Amino acid sequence: MKTALIVGASRGIGLGLAKEYLDRGWTVHATVRNDAGEAALKTLDGADRLTVHRADVTSDADISALGKAMTQPLDLLFLNAGIISSAHDKGQDTAWLGEFMQTNAFGPVRAAWNLIDQVRETTGVIAFMSSAMGSITENVSGGSDLYRASKTAQNMLARSLWAGPGRRRGVTVLSVNPGWVQTDMGGPGATIDVTTSARGIVDEIEANTGSGEHRFVSWNGQNVPW
Repeated sequence: MKTALIVGASRGIGLGLAKEYLDRGWTVHATVRNDAGEAALKTLDGADRLTVHRADVTSDADISALGKAMTQPLDLLFLNAGIISSAHDKGQDTAWLGEFMQTNAFGPVRAAWNLIDQVRETTGVIAFMSSAMGSITENVSGGSDLYRASKTAQNMLARSLWAGPGRRRGVTVLSVNPGWVQTDMGGPGATIDVTTSARGIVDEIEANTGSGEHRFVSWNGQNVPW
């Protein structure tokens, strides 16, 4: 039985990923920050194979405690935490900007650095929830500048993780574009639902497992240009 740790699984795509992995027979560890997130996870089929942890991706103490709670090698570590910026915000609020970048870029990658030794060598995968908006090549319209920048930064930090301990351990690192999804972040006008996105993401992770590479992939099987 394979084991996944999904950091940020209380709602949206993270909750959808937890459901998809449970449906596929995996053991799942999932992190939340509040009671509502824990309650949502515990309604899932297969919850007898689910362990819920309280953790904030920006807290070193929380991530350290999470690492100590992992007693079996991880086949997948998925870093899903993230928030979106206001379209008009250009970073005038520096305190908010620091929190934003910690949540979207620095926190997830620092967590991966702390947990990578618990990811199974050769066949293990570390996946980051990125976005097509993190692609420099595909930015031909502008807008959502800070969100784009945070995901581009995350992609670069993920590459450095792979180039160092990831490659030495043979771990595959994926930066994942989930598509435009009907969540609180994506809005009701998005083009795909959570189930479709989550199923596609899991299929992509399976397709890339064992490659030992760092790839920028999309939920629908396409590679995303950097």
